[in-house]
Amino acid sequence: MGPLLYIHGNISTTNIIGGNGMSVAGRGKRGIIWVASLVATALCTLFVSSLYWHAWPGSAGSRDVRKQALVADMRINLLRSAEMEKSAVMALTDEDSRDFADQSKNATAAVDRDRQSFEKLLAQGSSKEERDLTSKFDASWKTIHQIDAELLESAVQNTNLKAIELSNTVGADLLQKFDDDLTKLTRQVVPVTRRSEMEKVAGQAKNEVLKIAVLQWRHIQAPGAAEKAPIETAMNDASRKADAAMKSLMVMSSKKNRTYIKDASSQYSEFIRLNQEIVRLSRLNTNRTTIEQSLGKTRLETAECDRALKALHLLEEVSAPGSAR
Repeated sequence: MGPLLYIHGNISTTNIIGGNGMSVAGRGKRGIIWVASLVATALCTLFVSSLYWHAWPGSAGSRDVRKQALVADMRINLLRSAEMEKSAVMALTDEDSRDFADQSKNATAAVDRDRQSFEKLLAQGSSKEERDLTSKFDASWKTIHQIDAELLESAVQNTNLKAIELSNTVGADLLQKFDDDLTKLTRQVVPVTRRSEMEKVAGQAKNEVLKIAVLQWRHIQAPGAAEKAPIETAMNDASRKADAAMKSLMVMSSKKNRTYIKDASSQYSEFIRLNQEIVRLSRLNTNRTTIEQSLGKTRLETAECDRALKALHLLEEVSAPGSAR
């Protein structure tokens, strides 16, 4: 079983491969590193801006200055929410995912609170341009809310990573024991001609189980249900052949060898049950789908929100007391 363990030993829990050969997690990390650098720069700029407007002496009595401060805070928390959401998606443990997801939700709640305060100020007097920009922000912000409700819940499940971990640890251990038990079984057989016959059947059983182990990895890699379905068909075919080989070995075994064939059958049955759980987790596919959503639709809608807020910020700056009209 050496080659099998080698395969398992080189499966990284962060290497969920995409169709072009580069891992989805790898692409995601590279994209998120790029986004994070932009976010860090934007947050620093906005934070300084926010402090300035909150500290400005006229802020308490100027509606325009208060609106600008709220918009600055909304931009900060919008970007913080997006950054924490991506961190939740990329985290390698459930605990880290939950922590980042909570931070993202808190930042989102802060945006909502500031948006309500901004609405109250708009009700006291606003231009058509302000209302139009606010409507644009609201449309994209609503979409982000809808996506995040599902995305953050899925992000903390880490089903692909859990499937890989099961295959790497429990699965690899069961396969090693299965291989050892069949080797012990055939080693006891005499005469040599009968041993050779049983070794051939045992080899068939080992090969079919090895196929399932390799197919587990391909199943976790597969991007969607359509691509996973034929892999499951191949798994079922390998399982049927392994079943047949194990039944033949049971018939061929003598009373002296019953212990080894029973142990091997037990390991095999447990491996098949484990494979069903791996397939179930792989079908949920949460690591892949959340990365694709986070770097796709969510990123685009966040950019739309920020553009609207940036325009509002500039608009309120022009309207603020003491500014050039």
